[in-house]
Amino acid sequence: MFRTMLLIFSVATLSLLVAFIYLIYVPVNLSTSKLINIPHGTPTLEVARRLEEEGVIKNRLSLLLIHALYGKKLQSGEYEFKGELTPLEVYEILSKGKVKLYTITIPEGSDLLDIADILHNKGITDRGRFLTLVFNPATPQRFGIDSLTMEGFLFPDTYRFPKETDPERVVEVMFRNFLSKTRKLRAELGTRELSLKEWVIVASMIEKETALKEEKPLIAAVIYNRISLGMKLQIDPTVIYSLKLYGKWDGKLKPEDLKVNSLYNTYIFNGLPPTPICNPGLDSLEAALYPADVDYLYFVADGKGGHLFSRSYEQHLKNIKRIYRR
Repeated sequence: MFRTMLLIFSVATLSLLVAFIYLIYVPVNLSTSKLINIPHGTPTLEVARRLEEEGVIKNRLSLLLIHALYGKKLQSGEYEFKGELTPLEVYEILSKGKVKLYTITIPEGSDLLDIADILHNKGITDRGRFLTLVFNPATPQRFGIDSLTMEGFLFPDTYRFPKETDPERVVEVMFRNFLSKTRKLRAELGTRELSLKEWVIVASMIEKETALKEEKPLIAAVIYNRISLGMKLQIDPTVIYSLKLYGKWDGKLKPEDLKVNSLYNTYIFNGLPPTPICNPGLDSLEAALYPADVDYLYFVADGKGGHLFSRSYEQHLKNIKRIYRR
């Protein structure tokens, strides 16, 4: 009798062990990837049900059993499941928050409005919340930046973020990248007697004026030469930026736009604009630190993607006539 009971108990124990192993370790082979969004606060029972319905696990009991054993918190977010996965591997993915990441590219010269659109269109973060954050003077202060906005300090680069990322996280990642990528150049600021803010402002204007690397030091020289002589900078992109901030930019700069009453309008106000006007790349930042040793005061677009430079206003007018005669 005892041997019979022992045999029954052994068989039952073995059966439970086999069932346990089956539930936890037998994989599901997903021929196509499954995207599943787990909203914040979703109960574990509901998570298990969703995964079973989507075919990520064979039986919801497997996930519930693993959760009973480990008791880890399942993270919210959008997950991508693909290939061969055991219920235990699925549980690890959820408990470690290995959410799907989306690649975004912020081009050099993008301003905060451009970045907000890119992030919003990719579902990374809400446009309104992002803009409220980056245009709040408290945000740059928190990062130790002496500026009114985060313009100029979100480095243009390729990033990977999950959907619905907190805008504060996005800003922190991009600013930390700015600090990392500009470390060597920032160490040279003292040699130019430039503040961080002034440097980035000049670089942002260079960035918007030319895409040609060889021209950037020349543009920088014109900016510094005009400032030293007390001349207005008369940089068109500063006017365009002010129009964008007012929501009045229609893609074409008109003569009357040069009269817009804005501190960013360098046709009206002397000196630098109050903040950078875009987020410049390394070539423009380097040019702002190392301008060409020339005495140019003027430049005009040559219609071929470059510029014609001149030392006098008379030569500048001749250059304009040459361009329009083509």
